[in-house]
Amino acid sequence: METTRELIYDTVRKLVLTDTRYHDGVTAMVIATQLKMQRTNVSAALNALVRKQKLVKTKTRPVQFLLAASHLQEPFTGLIGRLNSLQHAIKLAKAAVLYPSGPLNIHIMANGGAGSTTFVHEIQNFVEQRGILTAASSPIIVKCRDYADDIHQLDSQLFGEHGQLAHSLWAHSEGGIVVIDHYDYLDGPQRAQLTSVMEAVASHKQPPLIILVSGIDQEILRTQQLIMKIELPDFKQRPWSERWALIRRFLTIEAQQSKRTIRLELAVAQALMLANYDQNLKTMKATITMACAQAYVRFMADADHEVRVYLADLSPAVQQALAHERDYQQELAAVLAAADLSFAAKSSSGLSSDSLQASRQQVEPGTNSCSVQVPRSVEQSPSVIKPSIVQQRASNTQNLAQIVAPLIIKIVKEWQPDCERLLARPLTESVFNGLCLHINGMYRQMPTTKPASATMITQLQSQHVAEYEAAVKLAQVLATKLDLTISPAEVALLATFLVAQSPVTRHHPVVLYVMQGMGTAQALMRTTNTLSAVNNTYAYDVDLSADSTMVMKALKHKISEIDCGAGVLVIYDMGAIKWMLTTIQGELAIKIRMIQVPVTLVGVDAARKSARVMDVDDVYHLVQVDLNQLNAEKTTKDELIITLCHTGEGGAAQLKDYIDQYSRLQMRVKALAIGHRDELVATVLRLQQVYQIHAFVGTFDPQLFGIPFISMATIFEHSHQQLDQVLMFRPEAGRWDTYNQIYQYFKTQFEYAEVAKLQRVLPPLMDDLTTLYQLTEDQQIGLFVHLGSMIDRILAGKIVTTTAQTRKLVTQYSQDYQQLRRCLRPVEQTFKLIVNDEMIGTLLVILKQLH
Repeated sequence: METTRELIYDTVRKLVLTDTRYHDGVTAMVIATQLKMQRTNVSAALNALVRKQKLVKTKTRPVQFLLAASHLQEPFTGLIGRLNSLQHAIKLAKAAVLYPSGPLNIHIMANGGAGSTTFVHEIQNFVEQRGILTAASSPIIVKCRDYADDIHQLDSQLFGEHGQLAHSLWAHSEGGIVVIDHYDYLDGPQRAQLTSVMEAVASHKQPPLIILVSGIDQEILRTQQLIMKIELPDFKQRPWSERWALIRRFLTIEAQQSKRTIRLELAVAQALMLANYDQNLKTMKATITMACAQAYVRFMADADHEVRVYLADLSPAVQQALAHERDYQQELAAVLAAADLSFAAKSSSGLSSDSLQASRQQVEPGTNSCSVQVPRSVEQSPSVIKPSIVQQRASNTQNLAQIVAPLIIKIVKEWQPDCERLLARPLTESVFNGLCLHINGMYRQMPTTKPASATMITQLQSQHVAEYEAAVKLAQVLATKLDLTISPAEVALLATFLVAQSPVTRHHPVVLYVMQGMGTAQALMRTTNTLSAVNNTYAYDVDLSADSTMVMKALKHKISEIDCGAGVLVIYDMGAIKWMLTTIQGELAIKIRMIQVPVTLVGVDAARKSARVMDVDDVYHLVQVDLNQLNAEKTTKDELIITLCHTGEGGAAQLKDYIDQYSRLQMRVKALAIGHRDELVATVLRLQQVYQIHAFVGTFDPQLFGIPFISMATIFEHSHQQLDQVLMFRPEAGRWDTYNQIYQYFKTQFEYAEVAKLQRVLPPLMDDLTTLYQLTEDQQIGLFVHLGSMIDRILAGKIVTTTAQTRKLVTQYSQDYQQLRRCLRPVEQTFKLIVNDEMIGTLLVILKQLH
């Protein structure tokens, strides 16, 4: 029986995913009306589902409920191989579920461990999201192999006692899903009887979707019903890039579980890809677990050391697979040449605890899991992803069109839905704007930085298949509509916009205390590691009596030893340490960043002053003055804004032109490329010697030196009149804070207009009207209240017919009338209403002060 909570959850899921009226959420009253239940009971169940993190609720009034992000993922998109080895199987599964006359039964054929359980789970999610069936979300599963020693119990489950279906599983199957797992364990008579049962339940009012799961060689049922036959590939039938993706996934799970970084020898990776696994991913997962366990024993005592897996840690059978390495040298090199063989235990892997838990469930013994979710590096998704996110995040192109050809914006907009379908995620405004700027630069033949290398192209094609495919489609459209000839290298540059939101660092920086005196740095290190529980902090105590040459040599060795490839942040106190670190950075080519915390210097100064002064307040004052002078800005540098783009200075240069044109701050603006992070760092360091960097402005935050970042989306979300407010970190909200009291008034007075929607549409509308008619602040406030009240009146049905005087006024000011029509269109679309001519006439009187 389906519980009340499950029933309510399924109803929310169906409405949010299938009914456009509820894409923004569903209220408790709607659910109560749908299910004919008391609203209080429904509210209690909905809040319980929120606590279980299956739903989330909005902060609006009335409260609306949405599916949590983890319950909203598009089915099949998390499967490795969805665009390659599993593509045909997914198409067949979707075709079976969406068959016009009703879902077709499915026969999945897969060898042990090849992925049938996961695939069935994805079919179930697809059925639920499309609202095809009406029963509870949990399918009825019969694992025939579990009854191998008790055939009579299996008969009772499948056919009921004495063949009475009313006492079998089929009595509760109507409108649901029935999975017959290990179908090949049924004998001849049982298969024949199952055929009869399937034909009988097909005549039910809502027949169930029946999924049979068996081995590859199993014959399909002989029945008059149509059955969709789907075959899943073994591990060795997968492309090489997919094999490596699966291996990486399992190794990442091991790193997370052991809380240690795992590093493979190249030979280990090759052997894992070449080996034969009798139970496919089950055996491969067990092989990886055993190898990591053996390696872990060697490094157990050293908590700071990464766990290194050598060829000897693998089983003899897997080691012997390396004998075939010569036969597949090219295939292995294509995948592993640029592959990272390190698997971090920290969050840098891009894996959440939820996705890891799901992966563990997929590879536990007793399951047939195969296809696991691919980790993504694209910006962290929010806790809720609404299905109407395309509409909600639609780019504000009014300002963008001032520096980008409207045709280019239109082309990218038309390509956007196809791109989002391939990526299975929305295209962010920053990426949209960045693409438009980049293409505009290509169209105007503006200079770019180095083209993508052959290695980079190969890596994108193998590791980011969906992103590269989307870029290819965009290139085809550009070639057709703009007559642009786009090379593979330029296609790769387009793909880089889609791959990630920020540069990916495989390793983490480390912290090093360098302090004068014995034991000072060591004490700080121990305290830091204890409190942070990260254990990434090291220490070097400078012996005051030691020769500076020896100190520098020892410090150089220490930095070389602790660096993981991402750099060292050194916190030091005083002396010649800064000079030493600068020299060491040049000799080792290691990124070293320095922060001076002169604790010892301040202490020595305080001690000397205390020895000369009798009053503690005098000492405090003198030390405080010296400390303030030490921390004061030593130079008055001009402020600089740096504009950035992914692949060249073209897009950044256009953004610079936009700021130069409309900003009145008189700050210098410099356009830079961020395709090569090391070059960007070096350039910014040089600029910091001359300028005070005010902010980065671009498509994503490079996260350098604590410099503030302003996204391109934020720039173009606001009118150019508000540009300086945005650049000074006082965006639109700053000007509209004065209207908070009015919004509160709206909430108490308005019965029909949702204030949350008013907060979205009124500020940009007021910007447009203020620009067109040069309104004073008092006029703006009066008009603001009038617009909100007008919307509420229209929604209440209080519409005044157009008078002859208004028709005359509209004719007299026809150009203003058309402008107001354009400005009001977002309001009409948001609230699903029409502003008639009488109301527009009233607006004309207010705006043009026609009294």
